[in-house]
Amino acid sequence: DAMGGCLFIDEAYALADRGGDKFSGEVVRTLLTEVENHRTGLLVVLAGYADKMNALMDSDPGLRRRFSMELRLEDYSPEELAEICEYAALDRLRLTFAPGLREKLAKHIRQKHGHEISQHNGG
Repeated sequence: DAMGGCLFIDEAYALADRGGDKFSGEVVRTLLTEVENHRTGLLVVLAGYADKMNALMDSDPGLRRRFSMELRLEDYSPEELAEICEYAALDRLRLTFAPGLREKLAKHIRQKHGHEISQHNGG
């Protein structure tokens, strides 16, 4: 029950019609009805990859009207990912990176995974 709070729908694009699923349109219409009927007591956040979210937003004309605010988050850079790893190692495992390890990890991420970062990084 999200009334009086926030309903966060991750991978919201899954609500869009996926090749003839007759219930997807009904789900979107029900969501729109609830958002309209409870607009002062319910915050709904739809989250997902930008290209797939565009398909969802185009699936019903009411979606763009009801969800007019869009926030796009930039992908983490290899340096930021290495910093997150360093923090997680310390916070979760109480391990510290050796001097220069963060820079080496960032270089490794860029060289080995740079081409796929946007596919796995909220892109």
